[in-house]
Amino acid sequence: MEVKLGICNFCVPGTGVFAPEIVKEMGLDGMSIEFGSYEHGWPLSQRKLQDYYLKKQQELGIEYPNVGVSDGDNIPFHARPGTRWDPVVNAEGTKAIDAAAYMQIPLVFFSNFNASLMKNDEDIEYTAKRYQYFCDYAGEKGISIGCENPNSIEDQKKLVQLVDRENFYLFFDSCNHACLSDYDVHKVLREMYPCYYPQMHVKDGVVGANAQYVLGTGTTGFRETIDFLKKKDYKGWLILENLYELDPMRRINEDYFEIMRQDIAVLREAVQ
Repeated sequence: MEVKLGICNFCVPGTGVFAPEIVKEMGLDGMSIEFGSYEHGWPLSQRKLQDYYLKKQQELGIEYPNVGVSDGDNIPFHARPGTRWDPVVNAEGTKAIDAAAYMQIPLVFFSNFNASLMKNDEDIEYTAKRYQYFCDYAGEKGISIGCENPNSIEDQKKLVQLVDRENFYLFFDSCNHACLSDYDVHKVLREMYPCYYPQMHVKDGVVGANAQYVLGTGTTGFRETIDFLKKKDYKGWLILENLYELDPMRRINEDYFEIMRQDIAVLREAVQ
């Protein structure tokens, strides 16, 4: 197994302030960058911020494996044509892809949770149409598109079949199915593994406290996930997504950076 270790920039204590420097200090290979919310004007769409991240990338020698678009929590990805949010979601996705192209980042992935959760077949169909649009736009720029969701294996297979684009992938998270649904996260991993992009979120938790436990201390079977990836000789990124500033994790240590350091040590040991 050949892996690079990263973290989501918004997970770095301080909600990402000075994140590139901290990522380098902690010995990580890189970090994913959050595109930002519609409410705050999609900060990463600004060329000045793109250039700042690129400058830090060169100075520090870190990588940016993806641009994450998490605003689907608030804005329905499967917004129907003619509704208020339909053009907003299209603009958000194309701007995120443009940012990734300029920054030479290979993947833009979207989260289909909360407002963007696929609750029925119609939601899946409109979600698939949106992904087709983004895949076609991104394909011209050599960029792949990823989808992170807590849906069933059957729903995910249907989505992949409907999108039917070579640059469309699912995005695995080691915690979400275990904490947000009744599905067996390891069964999902085994069944859907061929559809995953070689980047994955790793975190831990329990039902009601997702991403709030040091790796290996929750109920998600973190070690079993890593053992499976070793058997598959996985090659790619493992990206931390624990939230070190939230209860109950922050009770471990008043210095949140020490909790982050502990999590990194567990991950590094696990993949050796």
